[in-house]
Amino acid sequence: MNLRGLRPTVALLFSVAVLALALARPAPALDLPEAVDAGRQFLARHEGERADLAALLAGYTGPIEPVIQELTRQTFEPVEAGYHPEEHFALPELLERHPDDLLYFTVPATYRPNRPTGLIVFMHGGGSKTSRQAPRVFMSIPDQDGPDSYQLGDVFAATGMVAVGPSAPWDEESSHRWCLKEADEYLADVIAECKSRFNIDHDRVFLVGHSMGGFGAYHHIQRQPDRFAAVVANAGSWTLAHWPVIRGTQLCMVHGVRDARPGIRWHYTDIEYARQTHRLLTERGLDHVFLEHPGEHAVVNAREHLGRFFVSAEQLRRDACYPHVTLATPLGFRPYYRSPVAHNRWLTLDEATDGDLGYDELFTSGEDDFDAWKLEHRTTTRQGASIDAINRGNNIVEVTTHNVARFTVWLHPRMVDIGRPLTIIVDGENRTIGRVTPSLATALESFDRRRDWGLIYPIKVELAAGRTTPTIGQ
Repeated sequence: MNLRGLRPTVALLFSVAVLALALARPAPALDLPEAVDAGRQFLARHEGERADLAALLAGYTGPIEPVIQELTRQTFEPVEAGYHPEEHFALPELLERHPDDLLYFTVPATYRPNRPTGLIVFMHGGGSKTSRQAPRVFMSIPDQDGPDSYQLGDVFAATGMVAVGPSAPWDEESSHRWCLKEADEYLADVIAECKSRFNIDHDRVFLVGHSMGGFGAYHHIQRQPDRFAAVVANAGSWTLAHWPVIRGTQLCMVHGVRDARPGIRWHYTDIEYARQTHRLLTERGLDHVFLEHPGEHAVVNAREHLGRFFVSAEQLRRDACYPHVTLATPLGFRPYYRSPVAHNRWLTLDEATDGDLGYDELFTSGEDDFDAWKLEHRTTTRQGASIDAINRGNNIVEVTTHNVARFTVWLHPRMVDIGRPLTIIVDGENRTIGRVTPSLATALESFDRRRDWGLIYPIKVELAAGRTTPTIGQ
């Protein structure tokens, strides 16, 4: 038909009608190779450019796991065992983002490129002007004469896991560089770089921090507990926390009784920080390990205890489907370092409302007298929002929200029976969802939110407080 003779309004209506008919047609059936190709294109595009590919992916009705396996399939070159210092990011987009940052690797003799292995990410200590070369002090392997006061390379190698020591994000104004806003994505980039070089098990990534890095450990187990199988804080401290968010991720605290010493080291990382945390986590039934030793601040005193922890954690894995998840925002180990958090495992906060949320706070007294110094705990309220979700089994998920307008629940077939109706109870109100169908497009969207192939959820349910009609992603 020639549209030139039609009035503009009629032509527009005709075009819209043709488009609607085209969209209404069932998506063409895709086989596995076609789904893999469409998936790669989907991930390569920006969010606003994916509608056509999402419609195409809807034509794939086969199992999703083989597609994910193909999308993540990679071959790795052999890597010589030992210490590999002062390397730059190799992935072009990461090198462009972090041109001056350095990476120090320790590779165990047992590493094989055809076999997945765990990864230890070590956050070094120091301060605002500590050199980018600081990881070399910790990541190198001691001589046969014995270790100096900092080297941990042999401890890491004994775990059988690859270890990386990145330089901390640079900021000459902050002595808490691992707690800067950009540190979240920086650590994600470090992990991505390691996964491009080594065959890394997505669910065996451990975060370890000493001193300034210990502050970072307390910070990141709050902000991104879902990235790690466990987090180890050695000789660190914190002052503000919403501890329920760590559910599903073990926190290990290693700390020396003589960390603070008169005339030598103030109470910045006093043993009382770890003891108070141990008490709070025990009261709340949150998974943690507390390893107290008689030594001082230097990491050499923690060598034995770090080794002991990794022996105990030999079978420890991240559980992306952990049945009880709490998301809270904003979070940070100190008030100044609080910033918004959007995701934790199978929860996403889409929109918060104004209001206060409860936090734990540690505060000190006797600031001018070493012997009079005390660390005390109190509960406080600050502006914030939270979502607490429990997978009760039997296709029932119960959610309690606080200062939340909209949120998303992501699910995996391991969590629910897709052949039966799903019920989500939101703040005491039953929301009957009906049957849900896993979707490849949704699985890829769930990857994109965290860029982590270990956090894949092919079912998406969007909910709003005060409304009874959920939106189910397909």
